[in-house]
Amino acid sequence: MSKSINNPHDKFFKAMMAEKDIAIEFMKEFLPVEVSSIIDFNSMEAYKDGFLNEELKEIFADSVFRFNRKDDEDQKEMYISILVEHKSYPDKFAAVQILSYLSNAYLEQIKAGNKELIPVIPMLFYHGKKEWKYRSVIELIDELPDELYKYIPDFKTVYIDLFRKSDKELDNIKNVFLLTAVYLQKYHSLDELFKQLERISSRFDSMMKVKRNFSYTMIVYLLEVINVSKEKLLILIEKLPVNFKNDIMSTYEMAINEGIEKGIEKGRIEGIEKGIEKGIEKEKMEVILKGYKKGISINDLSDITGLSISKVKEIIEKDLK
Repeated sequence: MSKSINNPHDKFFKAMMAEKDIAIEFMKEFLPVEVSSIIDFNSMEAYKDGFLNEELKEIFADSVFRFNRKDDEDQKEMYISILVEHKSYPDKFAAVQILSYLSNAYLEQIKAGNKELIPVIPMLFYHGKKEWKYRSVIELIDELPDELYKYIPDFKTVYIDLFRKSDKELDNIKNVFLLTAVYLQKYHSLDELFKQLERISSRFDSMMKVKRNFSYTMIVYLLEVINVSKEKLLILIEKLPVNFKNDIMSTYEMAINEGIEKGIEKGRIEGIEKGIEKGIEKEKMEVILKGYKKGISINDLSDITGLSISKVKEIIEKDLK
């Protein structure tokens, strides 16, 4: 049975891809050179709707980005679709499902009135522990006469098997948030995970305030997947930098204060998110009110907090009443 799209792994990956600099670094790191070299990353924009129909939502989560091509005089566009396979087991027929996804992506363009189709390059991201050799559609068909192979749909998929990427390879990732995020997804053993976090945490610890909201998102994800008691958590984080430890425990305590300690113990997402979202929202409100009093424009406050202009205005107006 496939998991819900709301599982914590999918939500975390989507949050990771929502950070533009992390998404760019992810593609630079994992796309083949022949693809990344023709992408104008300065033109990148997220394609919010994606190409998943209801059936495919039970199989994948997707993050889609639109780019201009550097290799074309007219700067023609292309899409990169990053698919997360969220079954608990490798799927032999994933290529057929991706074929359906691509078909849907091109049909959506036709429905939108495109006069020319924009190419869609699929990336498949897998971070399961069980080994999975991705097989193309042609590789799924045995004993076919050579003259019939030309009738079988064939396409390349950029397949990323995170679990089988070495730490040495991953350590080349310059963006410390992406590096931390992929380690959180790669390691299923608690001892090994915290060993890796301890090794890279000095780099992450010094940058946490740069992306405060995403830092909290990573901590929330960490609490969701480790599924341990408070006592065990204190032992696991003992060797982490002080600021990092404090943020983990304050996030944990925030969740407890919202009355969802049992939710944390079970690794559930709902209760943790309520506590975190409340804390982040309060922090954003303080930034808006203090910034506005210092003369920072509403547009700039919207950019800083990630809230819409109308939401920023609403917060300011409520404070003025």
